Amino acid sequence: MHTITLDELEGWAGDPLVVFVGVSTGGSVAHAAFDRWAAALGRPWRLRGLDLPVDTPPATYRRLLCAVRGNAAVEGAVVTAHKLRLYRAAAGDIVPGDELVEVTREVNTLAAGDGQVRGYARDALALSHVLPPAADVLCLGAGGAGTALLLALREGGAAASATFADVSPAALDDLRGVAERAGAGRVRLAYVPVKGPRECDALVAGPPAPALVVNATGLGKDAPGSPVTGAAPFGPATLAWDFNYRGGLDFLRQAAARGARTMDGWDYFVAGWTGCLTAIAGVPFTAEVLAGFAEAAAPYRPR
Repeated sequence: MHTITLDELEGWAGDPLVVFVGVSTGGSVAHAAFDRWAAALGRPWRLRGLDLPVDTPPATYRRLLCAVRGNAAVEGAVVTAHKLRLYRAAAGDIVPGDELVEVTREVNTLAAGDGQVRGYARDALALSHVLPPAADVLCLGAGGAGTALLLALREGGAAASATFADVSPAALDDLRGVAERAGAGRVRLAYVPVKGPRECDALVAGPPAPALVVNATGLGKDAPGSPVTGAAPFGPATLAWDFNYRGGLDFLRQAAARGARTMDGWDYFVAGWTGCLTAIAGVPFTAEVLAGFAEAAAPYRPR
């Protein structure tokens, strides 16, 4: 069984456990690769998914935190779909493990020890390890993945400008708040509300014509479709990067049909898990560790 209930988590007495907190975790390749990742870190861990609906009440997140803190057999948690909601519900009970927890106001990793639970926001660190160079970037989507991209560009990317577009003005406001809390960087930032794919097509056209166009919306995996139409003016000078690595990947098919180069989200997926598991293990996230994780996961990559 790949999954566990909250009741079972509270009573877990087996091998040291890492919990995978999401909405529907059973289909993730992480379950197949996890034993090899744990072995690379020298840890006798087991992985179990804890599926929580998107409307999970705050009390359930606080109960999760108590289970991680109170059961010595639970060493930590990797958090995907609930990063913002977990922080909002239980920030007062989480010891920040890095400065980006307060900047992003989200948590994607919990690490237990000494009667405490440390929280980390490691998405930007993971993304910085796989970020392709580009002078002008267009990111379609201003949620958690877009936030990670903004911070990765600010810290070490080669971009001169980055435009973030979303159908939700509130999401853009939240992203602007993250940028303000993080401090000014070298990248010129723009935030553009859009109503649908045709307006995203216009952003692909520029100016400036983006060298890197990112699908950070979840469309193509979490929901069908793409943030652009089939007429989006991609070209050979454009790299289209979809943060999804499975699903329909309509965005990449559209870009390839227009002659663009394409890149899926597999490397980001592996880097994300590397960031979370090194935080739980208390070891540095290095290029060498990432290479080991990538090699371990390679046999399970969807084709």
